[in-house]
Amino acid sequence: GLNMAAARESDRAPESSFSTHDPTGRVPQSPTLPWDRFSNWLHCICVVTFDLELGQAMELVYPGHIKLSDKEKMNICYLSFPDSNSGCMGDTQFCFRIRQSPGRKAPSHTDTQWEKDAPVYLQRDHAHYYGYVYFRQVKDKSSRRGYFQKSLVLITRLPFNNLFNFLAEIIAPEYFDNGEPCLEAACHDIDQWPGPQPGETLSLPVMGMVIQV
Repeated sequence: GLNMAAARESDRAPESSFSTHDPTGRVPQSPTLPWDRFSNWLHCICVVTFDLELGQAMELVYPGHIKLSDKEKMNICYLSFPDSNSGCMGDTQFCFRIRQSPGRKAPSHTDTQWEKDAPVYLQRDHAHYYGYVYFRQVKDKSSRRGYFQKSLVLITRLPFNNLFNFLAEIIAPEYFDNGEPCLEAACHDIDQWPGPQPGETLSLPVMGMVIQV
């Protein structure tokens, strides 16, 4: 698995922060487009809520340009709440795996070095998505049902259980408390991350913290 450590960015030396400046003046071999780096790690982030008429329903998919098939959305919604959530008060984390819709291709820019060098059990799954869920159920008098019931789900092709469970634990509470701008900020941070590197320790800044993997 992945070994991780986290620290507030303010606690770390300045040289640990990322810079796109190359002192040799070399030009990058290929331009990095918005969301390219994000998609090296995540496919998207979903928010699933409980609708009195629809049941579990997709409230949000971010980034907005990501398309999920109806079957993928249905499976994500179905699996994003605990089997029996009546007793799950507070916050609960778990993960699931779903089959990707036929014909879906991995992003063409995906880092092939990881595919060549990573252990088999950590390689991308090109037939399935993993969903890392952070579910919250608390009493809410303003809700018709009497409860706030919502899940934030990280959708990815990578089976990095420790990293993505920890990432969900950072992002979800902020999103539940402060709304979509927190999600946008987190995704922007992830879009600055370098690609996964087998055998190397990476410092990954997100929402004022640095995760080391």
